[in-house]
Amino acid sequence: MNEQNADGKSKEIPLTPRDLKVLGALETWGVLGLGQLHGIVSGKGVSAAEKTRLFFDETDRRDYWRWFSKRLTVLAQDAYIKAHFFINHPKIFTLAEKGHEILKRRGLARMQGYRDSIEESMVDHEMKVSAAGLVMSQLLGLTVRTERERFQWMGRGGRGPSPERGISDLWIVDNLQPKAIEVEMHQKSEKRYEEIFEAYRRRMPDGGAVLYLTAWPSGVRCILTHAQTFRAPFIYACSLADFRGSAGRAPFESATVEDGPIILAPRGAREALAAR
Repeated sequence: MNEQNADGKSKEIPLTPRDLKVLGALETWGVLGLGQLHGIVSGKGVSAAEKTRLFFDETDRRDYWRWFSKRLTVLAQDAYIKAHFFINHPKIFTLAEKGHEILKRRGLARMQGYRDSIEESMVDHEMKVSAAGLVMSQLLGLTVRTERERFQWMGRGGRGPSPERGISDLWIVDNLQPKAIEVEMHQKSEKRYEEIFEAYRRRMPDGGAVLYLTAWPSGVRCILTHAQTFRAPFIYACSLADFRGSAGRAPFESATVEDGPIILAPRGAREALAAR
């Protein structure tokens, strides 16, 4: 419980720069776990392998007794963030109204709205999207835009209507080759892939690519087979397990022999290649 002033009103706990970083991350990504938030605020001395472990929200028992876990509990008790509990998932967090108001008052808010809830059926997908985006942005230094940043999100997690049906989970801003990222947890029907690929064919900028991260064993083969069937050379695929194991550097394979794989290089390495 909050301490109270002499007039009976609750005292606000003083927020640290690290606390504000937590609030900002939840505004951007929407839903994050303890490990992911810990990875975001941890220092530069943490290895890429350890950061990747945290970004995929892999925690062990000792993580839950860290000071950081206790601090998140305090932020939740003081209504800056919300903690969510599901039977088959570790505890996850979203932003709360009070936390978003603090960001706006301090000129740190990036959106008009925020997400404060999630259906249990969406937890696996949303957590994997956040994991992939954090690896790309935090470890590889890529400029990544979330679905939330590309739509107008209203209060309580709603969003305005999309001018195009279907938007990628993530978007890599790259003048040389912009990339849409799709995190695919389960296989869709062949007809659905045909519709999705055709939608991308119409709206992707010249030279753009769609990169699929697949979570089931035959996912890469499935995506590339459909890409070949529907003549979609801009489609690439990589397994989520390989992406995680390589800290984001595993190749995204193409269905066409002529096109080699795409490897997400850190910003400095990509600029050096372009200058050759």
